[in-house]
Amino acid sequence: MSWYRRGSASYDKKTYFDPLAIVLASSSVTVSLSARCMMLFPSIHNVSLLFLGALIAVSHIRGVAGMYDISLPLDPAGPLKVTLDYGLATTWPWPQDVNLTTAKCNWQYSSHIVFANRVGDSDESDSPVSDGQLCQIARDAADEMTRERIRYGIRNGAEPVGMAALAWGNEIILASSMKGVGSFSYDFLNGDTPVGRSLQQCQIVWRDNISPGQNPNKLHKNRGNCAELLAAHLYYKNNRFDLQDQKARMGTWLNLADGCVKKDPCGTTEEDVWGCNLFTANQGLRTLDTNTPSEPYTLAPLAGGPTIHEQIRLCPGQPRFFIG
Repeated sequence: MSWYRRGSASYDKKTYFDPLAIVLASSSVTVSLSARCMMLFPSIHNVSLLFLGALIAVSHIRGVAGMYDISLPLDPAGPLKVTLDYGLATTWPWPQDVNLTTAKCNWQYSSHIVFANRVGDSDESDSPVSDGQLCQIARDAADEMTRERIRYGIRNGAEPVGMAALAWGNEIILASSMKGVGSFSYDFLNGDTPVGRSLQQCQIVWRDNISPGQNPNKLHKNRGNCAELLAAHLYYKNNRFDLQDQKARMGTWLNLADGCVKKDPCGTTEEDVWGCNLFTANQGLRTLDTNTPSEPYTLAPLAGGPTIHEQIRLCPGQPRFFIG
C-alpha cells in the first residue's frame, strides 16, 4: 500500500495541507534578520537574555492557564531531536488555526535516528546497542518530550504518558503515545494502514481465545494510541517491508504519578482486555525485559554515530531534517 512510502501522495490534498513548510519559510527570514542585528549591535545580547527569561516566564503562565503557542514549529533542543509532530497537532483530524491557544489538538512527539552501523537484532546476545542502552535512550527521549512540551507552553496534563524506542537494522524510532482526541490507529484512513490491519488480526486472536461472557468486539485497551503503535506507524510510513521481518526490539517507559517506569506492553497481565501485548507479538517484536538495567551511552560514537536526524510525520508530509 502506498500510504507508508516516503513521498506518497495517497491522501486528499484539500484536507491535508502543510503549514510547516509555510512557517519555516517565513521564520528563516526572521532568523536571518535577527542574526544581522546581533552582529551590528552586540550590546543587544544582554537585553536578549532578559527577553529570553521573560519568554520562559510567559511560557510557564501559558502552561498553567491551559494556553499554548503552536504558531511556529520549533526545532528540537535535545540531542535525540525528539520534537512535537507539528503536522499532526495542526492538521489531524481537522485543520487547526495555529494562532488559537486553546483549541483541542492531538499531541505526539517523535524522532528518527539513522546510524552509520547496525544497532543490533532482536536475537543477538551482544548487540552493538545493548538492551540497557536502548532502555536509557527511551528514558532520555521521555525527558526531551517534557522539555519540548514546556517550550510550546503546553500544559502538563496534555503530555503523552508513554515513550517507546523501536530499534532495527541501523535505525531507532522514538515515539510517544498520543494525547488528544480520537484514535489515530483506528481513525486515520479508517484504519486501512499496516497497523490498523494488524489490530484487526489481534482482535480476531482475542475473539478466538476469550472466556465465556467476555466481549468479542473489544478494541485495543487504549484505543490504539499507545507509543508502541505510534512507533510502528512511523516505521511503516518510511518502509515497505513488514516489521515482522526486521528482528526489531522495543522498550517503553510510562510517565506515571510516582515517576517514569519501564512498562510491559499494555494488556500483558490482564485477562479482560487486550492491547499492545497482542500487537507486539503480531509484529514479531521482542519487548525489553522491564528488569533490564539501564546502561549509559554516548550518542556521537554509538553504532558509528548518527548520520541522519529527522522526524517522520504521522500525517502526510515530508520528514523534518535536523542538523547536529
